[in-house]
Amino acid sequence: MKARDNKTPAATAPPEDRGMSQSTLYILLVGVFLVSFSMLAYEITLSRLLSVLILYHYVFAIVSLALLGLGVGGIFVYLFRPHMPAPEKRFGTLALFTSLVALAIPISAILMVQIGYLDSVANNILFYCVLLFTPFFFTGILLAELFRMFPEVSARIYGADLVGAALGSLGIILFLDAFGAINTGFFLGLTTAAAALLFASQIFKSHHWRALLPAASFITAAVLLITNIFGAYLNDVPIIAKNPNKDIHRALYERPSPARIVETRWSAFGRTDLVEYTEYPAQMEIYLDGTASAPMYQFSGDLENPGTAVENLKTTFTGYFPFYFLTEDERDNALIIGPGGGRDVLLALTGGVSDITAVEVNPDIVEMVREYGQYNGGIFTDFPSVKIIIDEGRNFLKRQKGKYDIIMLSLPVTQTSRSLEGYSLTENFLFTMESINDYLDHLTEEGRLMVVTHDDFTAWRLLAISLKSLEQRGISNADAFKNIYMLGLSSGEGVYPLFVLKKTPFLPEQALARHDKLLQLGYKPTLAYFPFLEDEGSVNPTLKELASGRLSFGQIKEAAREMGMDLTTVSDNDPFFYKIDVGLPQPVSLVFWLSFALMLLVLLVPPVYRNLHSAPARGQPRERRRTRNRVTPSMFLFVLIGIGFMLIEISLIQRFILYLGQPVLSMAVLLFSLLTGAGLGSLYSGRLTAEEIYKGITTAALAVAVLAIVYIFLIPLIFNPLLGLHLALRMLAMVLMLVPLGFLMGFPFPLGIRALKAREMERYIPWMWGINGVGSVLGSAFTIVIAISFGFAQALLLGAICYLFVCFIFIKQGIIKRIP
Repeated sequence: MKARDNKTPAATAPPEDRGMSQSTLYILLVGVFLVSFSMLAYEITLSRLLSVLILYHYVFAIVSLALLGLGVGGIFVYLFRPHMPAPEKRFGTLALFTSLVALAIPISAILMVQIGYLDSVANNILFYCVLLFTPFFFTGILLAELFRMFPEVSARIYGADLVGAALGSLGIILFLDAFGAINTGFFLGLTTAAAALLFASQIFKSHHWRALLPAASFITAAVLLITNIFGAYLNDVPIIAKNPNKDIHRALYERPSPARIVETRWSAFGRTDLVEYTEYPAQMEIYLDGTASAPMYQFSGDLENPGTAVENLKTTFTGYFPFYFLTEDERDNALIIGPGGGRDVLLALTGGVSDITAVEVNPDIVEMVREYGQYNGGIFTDFPSVKIIIDEGRNFLKRQKGKYDIIMLSLPVTQTSRSLEGYSLTENFLFTMESINDYLDHLTEEGRLMVVTHDDFTAWRLLAISLKSLEQRGISNADAFKNIYMLGLSSGEGVYPLFVLKKTPFLPEQALARHDKLLQLGYKPTLAYFPFLEDEGSVNPTLKELASGRLSFGQIKEAAREMGMDLTTVSDNDPFFYKIDVGLPQPVSLVFWLSFALMLLVLLVPPVYRNLHSAPARGQPRERRRTRNRVTPSMFLFVLIGIGFMLIEISLIQRFILYLGQPVLSMAVLLFSLLTGAGLGSLYSGRLTAEEIYKGITTAALAVAVLAIVYIFLIPLIFNPLLGLHLALRMLAMVLMLVPLGFLMGFPFPLGIRALKAREMERYIPWMWGINGVGSVLGSAFTIVIAISFGFAQALLLGAICYLFVCFIFIKQGIIKRIP
């Protein structure tokens, strides 16, 4: 795809490029860069704010439906702004719509927070969707106009768009850490207003009144940001008061005596709150985005006299139960994944473990526990035997060469959106068939995996994937049950199920000792399982039947399915451990079918509408058929690259994060690498001549498809040997893989715009932009649908197939074009 050397610059330069001064082009591209920077950063900011305001699984639906505004904005331009602005008015039009975006960002942030205080609409996702749709709708209009006005420099515009988005994905971490989510929204309104002022500068002399709205938007965003930094307006988010579905609401308002938030921290990871209780001063709770509480106990720092709260843990929390029976050689070291406020560290310390490594993914929790060392006995700072690591637990484990007597996880679910598409959870990779094998591989011969789960469902699913993993290691179900015991099933509020998997089988006398202790502590034996116990009423009858082989787990799964619960095993390829219900989650299904229906509408309605509103002319039916035949390949192009880009992007992010750890930073660097590569590819595509457009599309699409298929097999082969390296080196390897792929993915879109211009079909550019925008949202939902149903590898393969279709379509178009 090399530009021809026999063309002179004057011959190859696009007309608009030749007629536009370098300073004007520079202002245009900087403006596009700022808008794209702001909108990608705002998208991520929204996911953080919404995770605080509402339940996490609705975040995906709201953000996706809001992003449909990008596509709908393009359709609006095509249907209701059919006439391109005159050359002297173009920058005025850009300044107008950029100003509207700049105002819509802070206003939507303010209203979104205010909605959270209204009981009647706080949980109504429709209000959030309509509200957040607005800034993306105006952005869609702006970009559609840009590509229609300047199609010959579409490569540079799209490149600036992608590079701006790339830096936005990286910069948002710094802004969220520095300002918090609300002030970040105001700051992004300010940067967008700066773009509006840049556009207005091009028409200020002739139409100075057009600069009034850009100036007003800039002043408005600046005043909001400055005043709010000093706490004059929105210094809080209604995480607490108005959403009864949030755990923190129940803690603050549903207890007999009051509780209060004593500290709040915002970062790219989310909002972390520390709550203290007047009724129970010996315990505080740490909440992430109002959910997933992690207790922090008052501890004297003396293991011999730890205090009442810590002492009570031994009899009231199932997580301590295994420590009663550990011998000296079974408590040399422990790995705790997700220590939260330090409860599991306390259990291990009081249980006599000599060396403790605790891995926590949220740095704000670690800093909070360290800061309150005087309250919690300095469990993260004052004990030489305790080492705290900030990392993702599974990734940390995979990099270790040593083995542990104990691997412990307690209540490891964060009900908050962490990922790009707003659906997957940070902890997904902690419980898969491969993760169980990782845990077993890192246990000593006398070691055990100990998991305290939230409920029966997660305990049963954990049992299912453990049995499957052991089966893969050549251990039958009958033998596997000799390595397992469970207790606390269906025990009611305050008692969490415990699952223990030992690397080697328990002995009959060991099982009996545990059963006796169970009875002593007051747990019901029929809500527990221990191997070798056959007496009636000694253990849970269903688990006993499973262990004996008289009942298969397939029958259990079928019974659960009839109750609407999904107990199928999950793997690293489809790591949706916490997907409880059979079928697709409601938010995913909603977005998929709505975006699918909208895609059909944007494909079929615009041509019909234009035909009905155009004046009839002789020979019009034949002309319509000819036009339809000419535009159809472009329709397929923009649909397929919209869907295919998201299939590849989201699938690769999920696969890479498993190997990189540090989910927030990793996601940012992944997006930055892929989008920067795509931006560079778009800029380079501008060097191709008009005669090379079809060849450029087919070659790039084929290369993307081949590379995506290769990566399905190559990523594990490359990153498994690199796991022991420093995070920076692993990220470098990831960047080197993603930038070339992104570079190739950056070709088809701007070349498709130029192809429309070359055929004098510029009027269809806003329509194609709209199709691509809706296709991107459909692609994100389709990725989750495929991943849940089959796996992320299959989603990646489907993305490659989309690009293969593009290749085949434009190979045919290239052949047709060459026919005399």
